[in-house]
Amino acid sequence: MEYISYFLTAFTTLFIIVDPMGNIPMFIALTERLDDEARERISKKSTAIGASLLILMGLGGWAVMDFFRITLDGLKIAGGIMLFIVSIDILLGKRSREYLAQKSLESADIDSLAVFPIALPLYTGPGAITAAIVLASEGGFVERFLLILAILVVYTTVRLTHKYSAGIIRLLGKSGSDIIARVMAIFLAAIAVEYVSDGLAGKLVELRGLK
Repeated sequence: MEYISYFLTAFTTLFIIVDPMGNIPMFIALTERLDDEARERISKKSTAIGASLLILMGLGGWAVMDFFRITLDGLKIAGGIMLFIVSIDILLGKRSREYLAQKSLESADIDSLAVFPIALPLYTGPGAITAAIVLASEGGFVERFLLILAILVVYTTVRLTHKYSAGIIRLLGKSGSDIIARVMAIFLAAIAVEYVSDGLAGKLVELRGLK
Protein backbone atom coordinates (compact mmCIF):
# COMPACT_ATOMS: atom_id res chain seq x y z
CA MET A 1 0.00 0.00 0.00
CA GLU A 2 2.91 2.33 0.80
CA TYR A 3 4.42 1.75 -2.65
CA ILE A 4 1.09 2.44 -4.35
CA SER A 5 0.77 5.69 -2.39
CA TYR A 6 4.29 6.73 -3.40
CA PHE A 7 3.65 5.97 -7.07
CA LEU A 8 0.38 7.91 -7.07
CA THR A 9 2.07 10.87 -5.35
CA ALA A 10 4.96 10.84 -7.82
CA PHE A 11 2.69 10.48 -10.84
CA THR A 12 0.24 13.16 -9.69
CA THR A 13 2.97 15.66 -8.83
CA LEU A 14 4.83 15.24 -12.12
CA PHE A 15 1.63 15.09 -14.18
CA ILE A 16 0.47 18.41 -12.77
CA ILE A 17 3.86 20.06 -13.33
CA VAL A 18 4.41 18.68 -16.84
CA ASP A 19 0.75 19.44 -17.62
CA PRO A 20 0.25 17.37 -20.81
CA MET A 21 -3.33 18.52 -21.39
CA GLY A 22 -2.74 22.18 -20.64
CA ASN A 23 0.26 22.33 -22.99
CA ILE A 24 -1.62 20.98 -26.01
CA PRO A 25 -2.45 24.48 -27.35
CA MET A 26 1.22 25.47 -27.01
CA PHE A 27 2.43 22.38 -28.86
CA ILE A 28 -0.05 23.01 -31.67
CA ALA A 29 0.94 26.68 -31.86
CA LEU A 30 4.63 25.76 -32.15
CA THR A 31 4.10 23.11 -34.81
CA GLU A 32 1.08 24.35 -36.76
CA ARG A 33 3.24 25.41 -39.75
CA LEU A 34 4.84 21.97 -40.03
CA ASP A 35 3.64 18.87 -41.85
CA ASP A 36 2.57 15.70 -40.02
CA GLU A 37 5.96 14.01 -40.47
CA ALA A 38 7.90 16.92 -38.96
CA ARG A 39 5.41 17.26 -36.11
CA GLU A 40 5.77 13.55 -35.35
CA ARG A 41 9.57 13.82 -35.31
CA ILE A 42 9.45 16.78 -32.93
CA SER A 43 7.01 14.94 -30.65
CA LYS A 44 9.18 11.81 -30.41
CA LYS A 45 12.39 13.73 -29.85
CA SER A 46 11.02 16.18 -27.30
CA THR A 47 9.33 13.51 -25.17
CA ALA A 48 12.42 11.28 -25.26
CA ILE A 49 14.68 14.17 -24.20
CA GLY A 50 12.27 15.35 -21.51
CA ALA A 51 11.79 11.89 -19.97
CA SER A 52 15.51 11.03 -20.14
CA LEU A 53 16.54 14.28 -18.47
CA LEU A 54 14.00 13.85 -15.68
CA ILE A 55 15.08 10.25 -15.03
CA LEU A 56 18.74 11.28 -15.04
CA MET A 57 18.15 14.08 -12.56
CA GLY A 58 15.96 11.89 -10.39
CA LEU A 59 18.66 9.24 -10.12
CA GLY A 60 21.76 11.44 -10.13
CA GLY A 61 20.54 14.67 -8.61
CA TRP A 62 22.12 13.80 -5.27
CA ALA A 63 25.60 14.04 -6.81
CA VAL A 64 24.87 17.61 -7.86
CA MET A 65 23.49 18.40 -4.41
CA ASP A 66 26.57 16.97 -2.69
CA PHE A 67 28.89 18.93 -4.98
CA PHE A 68 27.17 22.23 -4.16
CA ARG A 69 26.49 21.20 -0.52
CA ILE A 70 22.75 21.64 -0.90
CA THR A 71 20.55 20.02 1.75
CA LEU A 72 17.26 18.26 1.01
CA ASP A 73 15.38 20.79 3.13
CA GLY A 74 16.96 23.64 1.19
CA LEU A 75 16.01 21.96 -2.07
CA LYS A 76 12.43 21.49 -0.87
CA ILE A 77 12.13 25.17 0.01
CA ALA A 78 13.66 26.33 -3.29
CA GLY A 79 11.69 23.75 -5.26
CA GLY A 80 8.45 24.69 -3.53
CA ILE A 81 8.97 28.35 -4.38
CA MET A 82 9.71 27.43 -8.01
CA LEU A 83 6.65 25.18 -8.22
CA PHE A 84 4.52 27.98 -6.80
CA ILE A 85 5.86 30.35 -9.47
CA VAL A 86 5.05 27.74 -12.14
CA SER A 87 1.50 27.44 -10.78
CA ILE A 88 1.05 31.22 -10.86
CA ASP A 89 2.45 31.25 -14.40
CA ILE A 90 -0.16 28.69 -15.44
CA LEU A 91 -2.97 30.56 -13.70
CA LEU A 92 -1.97 33.75 -15.52
CA GLY A 93 -2.01 32.00 -18.88
CA LYS A 94 1.64 30.81 -19.09
CA ARG A 95 2.73 34.14 -20.52
CA SER A 96 6.44 33.65 -19.82
CA ARG A 97 6.52 30.25 -21.54
CA GLU A 98 4.56 31.60 -24.48
CA TYR A 99 7.13 34.40 -24.83
CA LEU A 100 10.04 31.93 -24.78
CA ALA A 101 8.30 29.73 -27.30
CA GLN A 102 7.64 32.62 -29.67
CA LYS A 103 11.24 33.88 -29.48
CA SER A 104 12.53 30.38 -30.20
CA LEU A 105 10.18 29.86 -33.11
CA GLU A 106 11.56 32.91 -34.89
CA SER A 107 14.98 31.30 -35.46
CA ALA A 108 14.84 27.59 -34.60
CA ASP A 109 14.96 24.71 -37.04
CA ILE A 110 12.79 21.64 -36.57
CA ASP A 111 15.23 19.58 -34.47
CA SER A 112 16.28 22.41 -32.16
CA LEU A 113 12.61 23.29 -31.69
CA ALA A 114 12.11 19.84 -30.16
CA VAL A 115 14.83 20.59 -27.61
CA PHE A 116 13.93 24.21 -26.87
CA PRO A 117 11.33 25.25 -25.94
CA ILE A 118 9.24 22.04 -26.17
CA ALA A 119 11.40 19.61 -24.17
CA LEU A 120 12.98 22.43 -22.17
CA PRO A 121 11.36 24.29 -20.48
CA LEU A 122 7.81 23.54 -21.64
CA TYR A 123 7.64 19.90 -20.49
CA THR A 124 10.78 19.48 -18.35
CA GLY A 125 11.36 22.72 -16.54
CA PRO A 126 13.03 23.54 -13.22
CA GLY A 127 9.89 22.60 -11.29
CA ALA A 128 9.74 19.08 -12.73
CA ILE A 129 13.49 18.55 -12.20
CA THR A 130 13.31 19.71 -8.58
CA ALA A 131 10.28 17.53 -7.92
CA ALA A 132 12.04 14.47 -9.38
CA ILE A 133 15.09 14.99 -7.15
CA VAL A 134 12.95 15.45 -4.05
CA LEU A 135 10.78 12.42 -4.83
CA ALA A 136 13.84 10.26 -5.47
CA SER A 137 15.23 11.22 -2.07
CA GLU A 138 12.16 9.92 -0.24
CA GLY A 139 12.87 6.20 -0.60
CA GLY A 140 15.15 3.42 -1.71
CA PHE A 141 15.53 1.26 -4.81
CA VAL A 142 11.85 0.36 -5.14
CA GLU A 143 10.73 3.98 -4.82
CA ARG A 144 13.22 5.08 -7.46
CA PHE A 145 11.98 2.36 -9.80
CA LEU A 146 8.41 3.57 -9.21
CA LEU A 147 9.55 7.15 -9.87
CA ILE A 148 11.01 6.09 -13.22
CA LEU A 149 7.75 4.29 -14.00
CA ALA A 150 5.74 7.40 -13.08
CA ILE A 151 7.96 9.54 -15.35
CA LEU A 152 7.52 7.12 -18.25
CA VAL A 153 3.74 7.08 -17.77
CA VAL A 154 3.61 10.90 -17.66
CA TYR A 155 5.66 11.30 -20.85
CA THR A 156 3.73 8.54 -22.57
CA THR A 157 0.68 10.68 -21.87
CA VAL A 158 2.51 13.67 -23.34
CA ARG A 159 3.27 11.64 -26.45
CA LEU A 160 -0.37 10.60 -26.80
CA THR A 161 -1.58 14.19 -26.43
CA HIS A 162 0.81 15.16 -29.25
CA LYS A 163 -0.41 12.33 -31.44
CA TYR A 164 -4.06 13.15 -30.93
CA SER A 165 -3.65 16.86 -30.24
CA ALA A 166 -5.85 18.07 -33.08
CA GLY A 167 -8.74 15.84 -32.00
CA ILE A 168 -8.33 16.74 -28.33
CA ILE A 169 -8.38 20.44 -29.11
CA ARG A 170 -11.55 20.01 -31.13
CA LEU A 171 -13.12 18.08 -28.23
CA LEU A 172 -12.09 20.41 -25.39
CA GLY A 173 -11.71 23.65 -27.26
CA LYS A 174 -9.03 26.12 -26.23
CA SER A 175 -11.11 27.29 -23.28
CA GLY A 176 -11.47 23.69 -22.08
CA SER A 177 -7.70 23.14 -22.14
CA ASP A 178 -7.16 26.43 -20.32
CA ILE A 179 -9.66 25.45 -17.62
CA ILE A 180 -7.93 22.10 -17.08
CA ALA A 181 -4.55 23.80 -16.83
CA ARG A 182 -5.77 26.31 -14.25
CA VAL A 183 -7.50 23.70 -12.09
CA MET A 184 -4.28 21.66 -12.05
CA ALA A 185 -2.32 24.79 -11.17
CA ILE A 186 -4.31 25.11 -7.93
CA PHE A 187 -3.25 21.60 -6.88
CA LEU A 188 0.31 22.37 -7.92
CA ALA A 189 0.29 25.45 -5.68
CA ALA A 190 -0.86 23.28 -2.76
CA ILE A 191 1.98 20.79 -3.40
CA ALA A 192 4.43 23.72 -3.49
CA VAL A 193 3.21 24.94 -0.10
CA GLU A 194 3.73 21.45 1.34
CA TYR A 195 7.30 21.35 -0.02
CA VAL A 196 8.13 24.72 1.54
CA SER A 197 6.54 23.88 4.90
CA ASP A 198 8.37 20.53 5.08
CA GLY A 199 11.66 22.21 4.21
CA LEU A 200 11.18 24.96 6.78
CA ALA A 201 10.27 22.41 9.45
CA GLY A 202 13.47 20.50 8.68
CA LYS A 203 15.54 23.69 8.80
CA LEU A 204 14.06 24.62 12.20
CA VAL A 205 14.97 21.20 13.58
CA GLU A 206 18.48 21.62 12.18
CA LEU A 207 18.86 25.08 13.75
CA ARG A 208 17.63 23.83 17.14
CA GLY A 209 20.20 21.03 16.99
CA LEU A 210 22.99 23.56 16.49
CA LYS A 211 22.10 25.47 19.63
